[in-house]
Amino acid sequence: MNKHFDMPKTERKNPLTEDIDTWPLQKILEVMNSEDHKVAPAVAREIPNILKAVKHVVDALSKGGRLFYVGSGTSGRIAVLDASEIQPTFGLSDRVIAIISGGREAVFQAVEGAEDDEEKGKEMLLSYSPDPKDVVVGIASSGRTPFVAGALRAAKSMGIPVVAVVGDPTGQVAQVADVVIAPDVGPEVIAGSTRLKNGTAQKLVLNMISTASMIALGRTYSNLMAGTYPGNKKLSDRSRRILIEATGKNPEDVDRALAESGGDLPLALLMLVSGCSLEKARSALEESKGSIRKAVEVVTGRKEGKPPRPDGAERFSVAPELALGSPEEAGFDPVRLERAFDLVKEAVGDGEGDIPAAVAAVVRNGVVVAPRAYGLAVRTPQRIAATPNTIFDMASLTKVMATTPSILILCERGKLRLDDSVSLFIPEFANGGKESITIRHLLTHTSGLPAHIKFWEMGLRGTDIIKFIAGMELDKESRPGQKVVYSDLGFILLGEVIYRITGLGLKEFAEKEIFKPLGMTHTCFLPPESWKHKIAATEFREDLGKVMWGEVHDENAYALGGIAGHAGLFSTVLDVARYALMWLGGGEYRGVRILSEAAVQTATSEHANSGERRGLGWLLKSSTFSSAGDFLSDRAFGHTGFTGTSLWCDPERNLAIILLTNRVHAGRDSNAVIRLRPRFANAVVSAVRS
Repeated sequence: MNKHFDMPKTERKNPLTEDIDTWPLQKILEVMNSEDHKVAPAVAREIPNILKAVKHVVDALSKGGRLFYVGSGTSGRIAVLDASEIQPTFGLSDRVIAIISGGREAVFQAVEGAEDDEEKGKEMLLSYSPDPKDVVVGIASSGRTPFVAGALRAAKSMGIPVVAVVGDPTGQVAQVADVVIAPDVGPEVIAGSTRLKNGTAQKLVLNMISTASMIALGRTYSNLMAGTYPGNKKLSDRSRRILIEATGKNPEDVDRALAESGGDLPLALLMLVSGCSLEKARSALEESKGSIRKAVEVVTGRKEGKPPRPDGAERFSVAPELALGSPEEAGFDPVRLERAFDLVKEAVGDGEGDIPAAVAAVVRNGVVVAPRAYGLAVRTPQRIAATPNTIFDMASLTKVMATTPSILILCERGKLRLDDSVSLFIPEFANGGKESITIRHLLTHTSGLPAHIKFWEMGLRGTDIIKFIAGMELDKESRPGQKVVYSDLGFILLGEVIYRITGLGLKEFAEKEIFKPLGMTHTCFLPPESWKHKIAATEFREDLGKVMWGEVHDENAYALGGIAGHAGLFSTVLDVARYALMWLGGGEYRGVRILSEAAVQTATSEHANSGERRGLGWLLKSSTFSSAGDFLSDRAFGHTGFTGTSLWCDPERNLAIILLTNRVHAGRDSNAVIRLRPRFANAVVSAVRS
């Protein structure tokens, strides 16, 4: 076993900062900043667990319970900071309590040895007479702090929900908890100094827990700090500005309402928006249990919008069986793998260049190495940073993630054969020299159909496009099976074949048979508007006068209603990892079988090699100029998407390489991603340990 595995993750030595004490200051600062960039993506991966924690907090506070933070050292000070800011920010007093080992003195200086006293942790928590209405959050970078573990064990024995925020989930603190939040930021610049990346991660997590809980409890009005307590001149001035913004009233009316309410901002807001009395405003606030939005609805008698819901991000979750691990656990040299990710980071830069955003992940031996996110998912009309959970327009990866497996499933079930004529399912297709085109021809791009036709420029929409393809004549020099000509038209037809056989559109069939069983909760056609904030934008379309953001980039897919066999799918790097693991697992992932081993073997075998090596749907690695790079084995299979996406799998190394970008957001003329893909793949394969 690796010697590092006997110590907390937070204590491990960072191989990237070896001899840092000999570096010039400029390099020290640059590397520290680079390491800090790992924090936000690590926290983003924990959103499903943070969501669980927020639900516990909302439940506790809505019942009149309290939120206790328990920590030591840096973790305890971060807890004190977050708890102390709740009243001035949200107006909620004495309901969020921080307990730090060593007491008040430890806030200002280290109290050595205090964190080692498990009994003292229990004693300090019990001094507040906690009960099952409360919730306790323990914060410990190492995950092994006795003081914190003692408090959590005491809470657990009383039936109080327990949350652990740790840097290492293998210690005793996490073992006690109902919910574990463990951002993996990697080893610190200075080994063991958890006030660095781990401390930053904890601060972000506590901010998210407390702020999201307060929003869900109605302690804001829209995105305004309307629950604030105006205890000083700065907050009083801010309160006036908030009320003017929220109600549209003039400063004189706002001042009168504040004076009448005794400076109580929520009460003043209720009186201003409804014209009600102070007594009615107070009654409404009590009826709504402190929720400002709900109280406004009570006094006005109308719903102004949906109240915040603590479960509103339910579909954001990652299914628990997806194994996220370190480079070592996946069988990589961590230094070499970091160099591979650095290639992506350098190519993206600040997000203002040819590749606005990239999210990269590698998978080996069933372990997904924590995804890395760089740049801007959206840089116009807004500016939104990419995260590991950013949703990308997958473009032509639709062909291999939705259409190809759907056709293979139908083949397995005897609904079609690969060498069936397309006209068997689309009878009107049997003309113009297309009578002999088979399903296999479409899957291997050897049908003789042209590469591309701009149907949208012809004014064609929906089924009119299918009718046009069915009625067209093949070029006399294009014979089925003769050569590979990469054609979107063939996969548009395959989507129609699926519908003709099953009565289900590709969207419904793929969701039912592939995405839902694999837990690909953020993979779909036509993503809902509520997902827009986490979708990467693509290109500005002059004909539509807008940036394509949350709508399919491909013009023909757009004309087909956003659902097509060749494009239209949206997904995340973690969902793609699930899908890749299924293929690397011979059609099965963690007990969920999507395809038979026979189907996988057939699809990833060579069926055509005239110009390109082609499997069924999949592109196979070629000897030169492949997006798979130079080092993947000849058994490797993959695909790319025009928007800047790519997936390559190598069954010989049990390896998948995923690189998702929105390169067309910067315009479609850049070829930067074309060169990045093989360089990234080479660096990843070079990091593989035998």
